[in-house]
Parts: sequence; C-alpha cells; structure tokens
Amino acid sequence: MLDYIALTIGGIIIGFIGVTLGGSMFIAIPFLQILFPGLNYGQTIGNIKVGSFARSLASTLSTWKKIQFKEIATFIPPFIIGSIIGSASIAKLDQKYLIVAVISAIVLSELSPYLAKFINKKTRFIASIILGIYTGFIGAGISILLVALLRTIFPKNEQIIFVKIQARFIEATGTIAAIITHIYYGNIVFPIWLLWSIGTFTGGYIGGTVLKNTIKIKSKYQRIYLIAVYVIAITPLVIKLL
Repeated sequence: MLDYIALTIGGIIIGFIGVTLGGSMFIAIPFLQILFPGLNYGQTIGNIKVGSFARSLASTLSTWKKIQFKEIATFIPPFIIGSIIGSASIAKLDQKYLIVAVISAIVLSELSPYLAKFINKKTRFIASIILGIYTGFIGAGISILLVALLRTIFPKNEQIIFVKIQARFIEATGTIAAIITHIYYGNIVFPIWLLWSIGTFTGGYIGGTVLKNTIKIKSKYQRIYLIAVYVIAITPLVIKLL
C-alpha cells in the first residue's frame, strides 16, 4: 500500500519536474525500479509511457487549437511505425538492459544539438522513423530532435514556440503507439499505470500553470540540473549490476 502512495506522490513530483525542467524519464526509471524491482525493461518503460502521455495531455490541452495537423501529417505515420518497432524490440527484455538504454539516452541528449544539424528536407522521412524507434526504445531527451525535424517546415526563429507545440503532439502520437504495443505484450501493470498517470497528470497540470507565471531558469542552472538527473538515472542501475 505504501508503495502505491509513494507512486502517486512521486508521479506528481516527477510530472511537475517534467513540464517545468524536463528530463523526467531519467528520474522516472530509477524511481519505478526502486519501488517495483521485479519489473522488466518493457514493463518499466511501458508504464512510464502511460504517465508520460497523461502529463503531456495535461500540459497541452490549452494548445490543441494551435496544432497544424495538415502540415505535420507526413511526420506522424513513420514516427508511429518507428515507435512500434522500438517498443516491440524491448518489450520482453530483462531490466539489466535498462542501463544500456539510459547511457544511450544520456549520449543522445548530449549530442542532440549536433545531430539536429543532419535533419533536413532530404533526411526528414528517415529521421521520423529513427526518432520513432528511439521513442519506443526509451525516448528521453527527444524534444530537441523533434524540434529540428519540424524546423524543416517551420524555419523561422519566431515560430519556435509554435514548433514546440507541434513537436509535443508528434511525441504524444508515438507515446500512444508505444503504450498500445506494450498493452499487446502485457507490460501495462494495474494499478501501477493508473496511480502513476493520476500523479503525472496532476503534476503536469500544476507544472503547466506554474510555467506560465514564472521566468526561465538560467542556462547554467539548467545544465547543473541535467547533470544531476543523469547521475540520478544511472547510479541505481550501476549499483544493481555490482
């Protein structure tokens, strides 16, 4: 019972952090592994994805009318296909492979600004598939690359907020595809997904409200936060392997 109370409270905190600061996947993975050490790789990611969708839903309700469905329609099918492929590939893996996923996510997060330069009009279709696969695999830190993908059709600097709204919606479609895939493989565990979703939805809603009324954190402090999140993500996994 205490585990489920902690799950809900943790979901609120992590949902809030995810909207206001980002990097919530890096915190969510060790959090679920500590609470429920019997979960395999697919179960851990699958149940986190349900919460991620709930948080995204809470934070994007007010921007629904700004989504340009026709303009971004070409990105969604390959992204969804990639997400299904990525989710299916990790659905039944042992949790020991999570450390590979987390390290890969850290590397990708750090390289994202450089990798984004390779996404252009010629490569955007294959990039959609690759980013979808990565979303199914783990998906942490994907926002920068999705923004780069969308900048191929919305290149103006003044459109950046608008682009982020579109990116969030595309990410949500991949998350839904991942959840359906994990349901098929029996990875979505009740009541973990339900309580986690309630928590992340609440935290996401609060975070979205706070974000509208506060100034941005300075980049140097964001960097310190990000490094701390990497350490939080990888330390429990390393300890478990030793």
